[in-house]
Formats: sequence, C-alpha cells, structure tokens
Amino acid sequence: MLPLLAIGCHGIPVTSSSGSVHPLDQLVRIHRSSDGLESGFDEMIARLRDNQVVFVGETHIDEVTHRVELALLKGLHQSGRSVVVSLEMFGRDRQGILDDYLAGSISEDEFLAGSDPWNNYETGYRPIIEWARIAGVPVIAANVPRPVWRKVAFGGGLEALDEESRATIAEQLLPNSDRYWQRYDRTVRGHGHAPAGQSPEDRLEKVQSLWDNTMAESVVRALDEYPEALVVHINGGFHTLEGDGVAHQVRLRRSGVEAETVHIIPSLDLDRFDVEKGDRRGDWIVATRPLARGLHAGGLAVFMPRPLRYRIDAPARSSGSAPLLIWLAAVEKDAGEVLTAWREELGPEPCIVVVEPIYSGSSGPGWIDEDHRDEDVATVGFGLQRLREQLLEQRHLQADRVVLAGRGEAADLIASVAIGDPDWPRTVAHISEAPGWFGMEGLPDPPQPGQKHPGPGVRVLVAAQHEDAWQRESVARASVGAPLIVEVVTDEAADTTLNQRIRGALGL
Repeated sequence: MLPLLAIGCHGIPVTSSSGSVHPLDQLVRIHRSSDGLESGFDEMIARLRDNQVVFVGETHIDEVTHRVELALLKGLHQSGRSVVVSLEMFGRDRQGILDDYLAGSISEDEFLAGSDPWNNYETGYRPIIEWARIAGVPVIAANVPRPVWRKVAFGGGLEALDEESRATIAEQLLPNSDRYWQRYDRTVRGHGHAPAGQSPEDRLEKVQSLWDNTMAESVVRALDEYPEALVVHINGGFHTLEGDGVAHQVRLRRSGVEAETVHIIPSLDLDRFDVEKGDRRGDWIVATRPLARGLHAGGLAVFMPRPLRYRIDAPARSSGSAPLLIWLAAVEKDAGEVLTAWREELGPEPCIVVVEPIYSGSSGPGWIDEDHRDEDVATVGFGLQRLREQLLEQRHLQADRVVLAGRGEAADLIASVAIGDPDWPRTVAHISEAPGWFGMEGLPDPPQPGQKHPGPGVRVLVAAQHEDAWQRESVARASVGAPLIVEVVTDEAADTTLNQRIRGALGL
C-alpha cells in the first residue's frame, strides 16, 4: 500500500529586504501582483502604510487568514500610521453599541447580546475587536444591517423600508462593473439569484449591490472623519476581488484615493503557490496554510494530513513509456481485486492505479461526506494532483495519455475535480444522477484569448432521464472553456461503454 500525504511540508520562510523574518512568514506566501515576485510580511506592511485605504478580502472561516488580518493591523499601527478598522461583519445600526464597548462603557456580554455578531465572531473577529479596544483604534460597522437587507430581498425592495431603515443603506447607489456581475453570475448560479443578462443599472437594488455601496460609503465617511488615518476595510474576498465591488465603489466616490487590495486565500499546496505578473485578484496576494476552520455549519475543525492510498500495477520500463489509468474505487470494492480486473480488461500496456476512498467502511460515504463536501473535494483534488505529478516523475509514463475515471460517487467527485483542469485532459465518469451539487458550483473566468483546454475534457455517461440537465451543464461549462461531453447509456450497456471509452482515452 502506498500512502500519499495530501498536505505538503513546511517551506522556507521568506526574508524581507530588511533581513527580518515575520512570525507568520512560515504560514503564508505573499506575492506582489505588479511583478509576481514573492515578498515578506514586513515588506508588505512597509508598502501598504502609505495608502489611504487598504482593502482586505478574506475567506471568512480560515484561522490563519484572521491571524494575517490582525498582524496586518498591528503592523500598520506600529509603523506610525493612525489606523481605522472597517468591518463587513457588523451592520451600521450596531455602531453605537460597538463604540460603547470600545470605550469601556459596557461589558463584553452586553456587547455580544446587542451587536448581532457573526456566528464565527469568537474565532474570527474577536481578536481584532479586542486589539482595537486596547489600542484605542476606531472600528466602523460598515454594512447594511441584516434585518434591513433581508427585508429588501424578501419583502418588497427599497420601497418596503421606512425612513430609519433606508438610512442604514448608502444614500447614493452606484453601479458595479459588467465584469463584476458576470463573475457574480458564474459564482452563484443554481442558487436562485438574479438571472444573468441584467445590466449593472438594473441591479442597483440587489442585495449584493447594497452591500458594496454601503460598505464603500462607510469607508469614505471614515476617510472624512479621520483624514490622517489609514482605513483598513475587511470583507469577504469577492467584495474586493480584482479591485472591484467595494474597492470600485470607493473610487467612484473618492476619485484619486490611494488604495491597495490584499487578497487572502488558503492553499493546500502552499509550498508551491505562485503568482504570475499582472495577476488581477489583488495588489497583494497572500496564500495561507490551512490549519484550522472557524465555526461553519455548526462545527469547527483543525486540518491534518490525510493519506490518499492507492495500489499500482506498472509495466516494466523496458516496455517503453505507458499510458496511465487512475481509477477511483468504490467503497465496497477491494482495491486489489479492482486492480486485477482492470489489468485483465486493458491488457499489459497501460500503467494502472486504483485509488482507495478516503472514507472506509461498508456504510456511509466513500469519497464525499455531504456535511463537508467542499473540504473533501479540495483535499482529494489536491491529493490526485500530487499523485499524478509523483507518478509522472517516478514512472515511465506518457503525460498526454493520463486518464482519470470512475463510476457512481467517485464519478461525481471526478467531475468536480477535473472539469476545466488542463492537467486532466481525459476523464471518463459514469454518473447515475443529475448534476446536483456539480450543477451549483461556481464557474471560473473564461479563458484568455489563445488559451484552450488541451484535451476532449470530461466525458460523462448518463441515463436518458438526466440527459437534458447534463446538456445544460455542458453548455454552461463550454462558456468558460471547460469541455464536458455528455453520452447517454442504458444500464445494460453502461459497463461495456465505460470500458470502451477508457480504452479509447488511453489510446489502446
């Protein structure tokens, strides 16, 4: 049995130009998008301090992300700048009670009872509030109050608001960019949000627009109230991705404002995380090593290495370079028996790898636990990528004849992992259901001119009753350069067709 760890080892910390190593440097990798070069934490602080506004886009439940935010605030404050913190996580109607707590007028229990904090406040935002309270740093409750935006969304729009509630939303609503809304539509598809095709002006009163406009107005008000201070605004990454959303709205309201964006993203492969020159996601891109997750869906988590176990039957090197099949086994199947069966089916030429499910047992999930689907997809996707790279490095294989395949639950996982990924140009999956969660996943940006997926892409074998749903998914994926081939099979012909398609993809 060959284990493959799904989390990399610690990398070498980056030393800044001043020669210092920041305590967080071993948990992050920082790149400037202007040149794609790696930087250190202290160097990033030194460059950010000269701005009027710094926008920080986060993943709300990543523990190291929150460490980065606090260290960023402390570093900017220690650099000699006056700092004001602006937070998406509090509605404007809670500014008074927030001020009272920061001033020491009320207890923490009173503050928590009256401030409507997010459910991950303890692990995510309490350290920032406590630091601000001790350091005497103002904090802005920047967002639309939760009851107000819910009433707009579900109770009749802005017209349904009384004067007091309307005053908690930005006075002037300005449109976001076309690109912003295109990205939004790809991200939230399948969740019942506004249909694509509406103009930015048509969407001024959508909740997403209200959030961005209101947070931007809050930032500009903070600039007016504290003209010598650096305003650090923290929100979910989408709100300031590519300098759009809140960042765009601030620039519309304050022409010439000196501002930069910091985009923070967890990376399972931190040691090899890289950024190309001109990366649009942010002025600074900070990748974090996932260590723990804050409160989400009722639970918390710490991350640990998980082995991805597999068996291999490889032809002798003297036989020449071989095609490679990576097959994801079902939970009820013995990996050794599956390996033998595929060798009998495919003959002596290919290298065959059978990967065991990450969950074992005769009942329950094999590949994906629906309670933490995203984590399982990310973990297995990372592990399969490492497996592919390791096999290509260690074995005598043909990189352009690598096929990832499976059926049932494993096939659902394969579709999510491989779709649009140029490292998986040939994928075959026998899927028994409609797209389901796969059909609700966000879509990436379309490819740049000249970029093209290198292979035929993901081929799904489906039953006739699910063909229409999969064809719609094929059209959606094609729009972003991720080919998806849909083939209808009967139950009787499914196994034979699957074997034939795998043989064809391997070039046998």
